[in-house]
Amino acid sequence: MKNTGLACGLLSSLSLGLLAGCVALPDLQLAKEAKGSGDLATAEQNYRVLASQGYVEAQIGLADLLVRSASMEQRVQGETLYRQALDRSVAAPARLGKWLASKPQASLAERREAEQLLRQSLAAGDNSALLPLVQVQLQDPQKLAGGELERELEQWQAQGIGEARLGKVLLYRVRGNYEQKLDEIEAICEGWLDQASECYVELAEVFQRRGDKERQQQLLARLGSAYKAGLVSPERVMGVAKVLADSSLGEADPQAAQVLYTRIASAYPDAWCGLAELVLRFPDLGDAAVLTGYLNKGIEAGSSRAALMLGQLYLKGQAVSADPRAAEQYLLQAAPSHLKAHLLLGRLYRDGALGDIEPEKALEHLLIAARAGDPSANIALAQLFGEGKGVRINPVYSYTFAKLASRQGMAQGQVLMERLAPRLQAQDYQQVESLLAREIEARGGQQVTVRNQADQAQEVL
Repeated sequence: MKNTGLACGLLSSLSLGLLAGCVALPDLQLAKEAKGSGDLATAEQNYRVLASQGYVEAQIGLADLLVRSASMEQRVQGETLYRQALDRSVAAPARLGKWLASKPQASLAERREAEQLLRQSLAAGDNSALLPLVQVQLQDPQKLAGGELERELEQWQAQGIGEARLGKVLLYRVRGNYEQKLDEIEAICEGWLDQASECYVELAEVFQRRGDKERQQQLLARLGSAYKAGLVSPERVMGVAKVLADSSLGEADPQAAQVLYTRIASAYPDAWCGLAELVLRFPDLGDAAVLTGYLNKGIEAGSSRAALMLGQLYLKGQAVSADPRAAEQYLLQAAPSHLKAHLLLGRLYRDGALGDIEPEKALEHLLIAARAGDPSANIALAQLFGEGKGVRINPVYSYTFAKLASRQGMAQGQVLMERLAPRLQAQDYQQVESLLAREIEARGGQQVTVRNQADQAQEVL
């Protein structure tokens, strides 16, 4: 009997150990549920293990999380995962197309690829591809001017694709006749509120423009219930809060916006930035201590945007005393995720705001921003070499960066080119074209990480 009891005890312990081991195993369903509930850390942990084992659904789930990250490096990793899954998953083309459609500073080639992938997905019956497809086409002036997009929306609506009606709302906004279409927008979004959470933002704007406080309060109550039930994302709640705080749409309601931001702050760190922005715009909501308190809470929660915002405040001396050292600290913290931080750091070092001009640091950060598509960084580089701040004056380099900025639509680039032209000799223009080609190649190839860009900052120049 004793032996039997011992055996049972051992079996019981073994069973508990096995069960504990099972709990620790990666779980695809758990990852999906965690993602849906906003527990992104648990979702990523489970997706990452399964993705490393080759499970394509986990790779796509992980990519969905990575492309939403504030980190540029993680967004690159997410895009790579989508591309690796293209031939193995019917969902991958739509996911990659949606990402490219929303990608910050996407190139023309990327927008064209997005359109191709989204059309492919729509033709395969994935109606969720329609709105991202519309967003891509709205960036094409020719399709807008020629009425091509409007005709397509009518065709899609005739085919019974309900999302086409939401596409019309996006079209009205870009065309500038949104306010004349409020009744139609309300009818569309009331019918789609349960299927498309974007409609909360649209309806909030409709009621804001009309000054309809009663309908606005009803909408906010419905939004609160939907968010509590996990049916609406924190990002969508934040979108509604921004509408409530926008006085250009009617009478702003900063207190209601503050309630929404506070509600999502524990799950969405960037909400602390929203609270700080409210204090900047509506000083009655708090003083400088409240403002910096919000941003520090955001930083503690992992918001790189909060670090960027606090760095800018110290740089400008807005709401707080100017402090270049504090600005540098926060901007460096934000730099891995925000190109603007690189631009501001480059200017900081170029102008010697910390005491001495630091040309190498200025060049490094400005090149990272410029090669990632920021035209203002090209202007700053043109000024760096044109004015000789800590570096030897080089009209060829200055003219080249001014020309790159001009190609990106910056009028200041053309002005700088005209000022520099008298300083160039005929043979200098050959050097300009050579450097221009090398810079374009550096910017047009495969996207690289911020760290790689910093390492390669001196290779072209």
